[in-house]
Amino acid sequence: MENLHVRPCRIEDAAAVADLINVVLEAGGAHGGHVAAEVEDALNNEVKDLVADTRVVIDAEGRLVAVALVPHPPEGGDRIELIGGVHPDRRGSGIGRELLTWQFDRAAAHHAKVAPDMEWSAQVAVGADDTSAIRLFDRFGLTVGRYFLQMTAPTASPQVVTPADGVRIAPYHHDQEREVHAVHMAAFRELWGHQERGFEPWAALTVRSEAFLPELSRLAFSDNTIIGYVLTYASLPGKLYIGQVGTSGSWRRRGIASALLSDILSAAHQAGYTHATLDTDADNPTGASGIYTKVGFATNQRVVIYHKSI
Repeated sequence: MENLHVRPCRIEDAAAVADLINVVLEAGGAHGGHVAAEVEDALNNEVKDLVADTRVVIDAEGRLVAVALVPHPPEGGDRIELIGGVHPDRRGSGIGRELLTWQFDRAAAHHAKVAPDMEWSAQVAVGADDTSAIRLFDRFGLTVGRYFLQMTAPTASPQVVTPADGVRIAPYHHDQEREVHAVHMAAFRELWGHQERGFEPWAALTVRSEAFLPELSRLAFSDNTIIGYVLTYASLPGKLYIGQVGTSGSWRRRGIASALLSDILSAAHQAGYTHATLDTDADNPTGASGIYTKVGFATNQRVVIYHKSI
């Protein structure tokens, strides 16, 4: 990496890292809506050691042109979601190859230390049109694990969906955070890529994140029991990111998620947001993409998850 400076990532790099990841995703045809608060969450809560488990590459003009983070799985988890990328105009010089090699070495070292008898997988996400990154992953022996859809809806004039009889929709309140956690874990337990997280680690990345928007998040109740939820986050100006959508198993296919999303889109429009975005597993067995389409979401990009055993 001649004429480049490599060092660990710092918390104050969060905005520049978010900007770089957005550029990388958009160059590959994917949605780039990441904000500094998300990167700060990852550095503070998922990366155990900034010195050992992060790298940024700075060019001669002081511009951050590449990043590589090695977050650790939650306790008992078996997937490391490697985060990184190289600015499109600095590709082809070996930066990506060196950083990905380093990431796999760090992931293997952590695996050997904490769970040598357990099979782990490292995975990376990339826009489906990012041919240069995909060539790199192919050379490293990564294979396609899953496709995700990135969907967007205008907030103006959303499809009105009335909740089922006996269901009440209300704004999120922090007093309900532990119950939301329990409902979320139960709703996602059987889905691809899910990893169990205790309440505190989960809350740090979701309802206690600086990016979380409680006033634009919604809960569905039957009597006083939470049966569904939608949690939202700040994204790029004018855009709202819907991070988690879930419904208790016995209440699925009864319009709960559709009613929650309809309510959120209307509230987001009143708050000045023009669009809402979300990501969903293309093969989600709950039929999530059809639910989103019903309330006005349309697929605009695909993201590919590549993975490899450690």
